[in-house]
Amino acid sequence: MGSKNLRDLRVIVVGAGFAGLTAAIECRLRGMHSILVESHPTSRDYGDILDFSPNGGMHFERWADGKVVRKLMEVCLNDTDTLDYYKYDGTLLFSEPFLLKPEDYYRLLAGHRGEMHQIICDYAEEIGVEMRFGQKVVQYLDSDEKLGVVVASGEEILGDVVVAADGPKSLAREQVLGLPESKVNSGYAIYRAYYNLTDEHRQNPLMAPFCRKSPNVARLWVGSHLHMFVYSWKEGKDIGWVFTHKDDEDIGESWSYPGNITDALAYLDAAHFEPICKEIVRQTPPEKLVDYKLVWRDPLKTWLSPSFRSCVIGDAAHCHLPTSAQGACQAVEDGVVLAVCLERAGGDVPLALRVFERVRFNRSHVIHMSSVSVRDDYHFLDFESELFRENPGIISVPRQAWVLDFDARKDAEENFERLAEDVRSGRKGTLEELSLPAGGDFELENRDYYGPQKASL
Repeated sequence: MGSKNLRDLRVIVVGAGFAGLTAAIECRLRGMHSILVESHPTSRDYGDILDFSPNGGMHFERWADGKVVRKLMEVCLNDTDTLDYYKYDGTLLFSEPFLLKPEDYYRLLAGHRGEMHQIICDYAEEIGVEMRFGQKVVQYLDSDEKLGVVVASGEEILGDVVVAADGPKSLAREQVLGLPESKVNSGYAIYRAYYNLTDEHRQNPLMAPFCRKSPNVARLWVGSHLHMFVYSWKEGKDIGWVFTHKDDEDIGESWSYPGNITDALAYLDAAHFEPICKEIVRQTPPEKLVDYKLVWRDPLKTWLSPSFRSCVIGDAAHCHLPTSAQGACQAVEDGVVLAVCLERAGGDVPLALRVFERVRFNRSHVIHMSSVSVRDDYHFLDFESELFRENPGIISVPRQAWVLDFDARKDAEENFERLAEDVRSGRKGTLEELSLPAGGDFELENRDYYGPQKASL
């Protein structure tokens, strides 16, 4: 395919999660015709807590001269002093600044997923992204004659590039990449919930610390085969929590189930977690509790279709476990880099997608794989060991500089032409060899902390 005027370039994005939304917005901001196709009828107003680190939030900060990120911050933790780390029994191990750099105030976003999603959906619609909600994609088309998707009504939506951001249950993996279903139980699941705090909670001595108006609360408890995060914000009016636990049951067609309070409490009891954790779970309205199986998918060998006109991004390409603390940010980085590459390639879609893959592949892979090692650091920790006494930061949320202090847009801009020349010249090598270096790793001795201090007991 030759170059095409960007204003004529039809970019079909399947899936309105944060990868798809970012891709559609960034392409539209560069003058392309973004068509966002989503099976849900409205913006997703469900969910619980979600975090964006500075490497994700910086891209939101650039939208509408900062107006979007200011709206996001209104519904996020915006008055948080520390992230506090506890042993399962309630012993405070250490605290570290929640905001590691003052300039990141509008780049570090944590709050209710649905509220954040709605704000970004509103912005996408405002700038002219064609929003096709309530249309389920049942087939991907990628042939010499047709490129696009077929929705459940039978309508064909055709374009010049197809971006499948259709999540961990991706249909595109099968139809675009030709891969068989490969979901594997990671051996863990998460209970998660979000609910409103009331005057009754404020009178409860175990809940009262989370009902304070200021500052917001951010806590992590670590125990054997279980760790628990809790946030409270909006002046003590909202609380969200999630805990990861062992789960070896087979994965059914659904990975998400209504949770059972009694079952959740049993996990905390077995791991000897302190009464505060149990009370937070006990006070959860039953209808708000979700039991979500954590599915592991091995890294893909390629994100592109044989025609190089379709690709997968976000969870469809790299389904992170929550312990990477980077799933949403890596999705955003995908969307930004894809748009940069389409713009720099001047509408030459195969060139753009091949460069995009080489920009993103190694960085995403290393961060994806870290989610297993970080989880194991939490769950197999010996608090009495010399390793922990000397390196308490082993249980810190991963906040390495090479991950957080990274501008995906700048990186793509700076490296596009060199990688494009590799594609044009037919340079030989594996995808790993042809792609940009990841930039770092997660080995304890190599951790480059993004902030003013390391943890100490």
